[in-house]
Amino acid sequence: MKKISLCSKIISIVGISILTLFIIALGYYKFQVIGGEIIEVEANPEKGFNFNYYVYLPYGMKESEVEYLLVETNNAGNVSDDHKVHDKDAYNLIKNGIGHMIATNLKIPLLVPVFDRPESDWQMYTHALDRDTLMNNKGKLARIDLQLINMIGDIKERLKDKNIVVQDKIFMSGFSASGSFVNRFTALHPEIVQAVAAGGVNCMPIIPAAEWDEQKLIYPIGVYDINQIAGIEFNIDKYKKVSQYIYMGSLDDNDTLPYDDAFDSDERELIINFLGTDMHERWEKSKNIYQQLDVPATMVMYDDVGHETNDVIIQDIVNFFRAQSAE
Repeated sequence: MKKISLCSKIISIVGISILTLFIIALGYYKFQVIGGEIIEVEANPEKGFNFNYYVYLPYGMKESEVEYLLVETNNAGNVSDDHKVHDKDAYNLIKNGIGHMIATNLKIPLLVPVFDRPESDWQMYTHALDRDTLMNNKGKLARIDLQLINMIGDIKERLKDKNIVVQDKIFMSGFSASGSFVNRFTALHPEIVQAVAAGGVNCMPIIPAAEWDEQKLIYPIGVYDINQIAGIEFNIDKYKKVSQYIYMGSLDDNDTLPYDDAFDSDERELIINFLGTDMHERWEKSKNIYQQLDVPATMVMYDDVGHETNDVIIQDIVNFFRAQSAE
């Protein structure tokens, strides 16, 4: 066994420490995983994001063939004031989630933000981008939709340093609460989304209209008051340029309508009066409205599937995004 002198050990430790400090100074960390590399980027309030985020770079990604950045938002499934809980969930998501499989198949980079879903402010269902979240303009969780846009801009600059150049617009994917997030985010910011796949959305994707059947559709049921609560003018023309894949399982009974963290009493009453309480009824009415508005959304109900995904669904999503890349 080769002996190492104490002096050599000290030099080695110092060298590692300097390297660690250098990596920290850059604001990111690297992790090797099966099938690629994961980078963690630290929060940077000066650049407009108060939370860290992860990026997955799959092996085999040829720089000349990279076209889009895929974004999948985190969804811990519960509330916690401990950021580590949400961080762990986001890391597991980028390693093993739907977005990981999509990015691996398409050989494109994947970004997952680490937004908290606080127990102390449980009405803010941040992971679903609900009304309380969009209206919040204070603290670390102020306007996380804009924070996500700033994260996207930040990683694009970092990817350029690796000679990876992506399109200005992005792909988005999400399921359950994160499915609602990307579905609603697309209505708020259609100018930056090329294509979006949203699943498990309670059979009520956001209605891309301010009013319908003499009902004022407040956010997140519709877009009636997004200018008032978020300073956003809904642009139906830009929205129609986004390709959408919205999917549910026929056996999915995971309905957030009764829960106060997802909807307040006014929102709940509007949903019941406008879309109904039955999930399949809501799905058919929403689907019909999308068709009447000529929104290019493929809306699929998978038979004998609950609140889950499977290999068939994943492959359909991959094919959907691949078709967008080919255009």
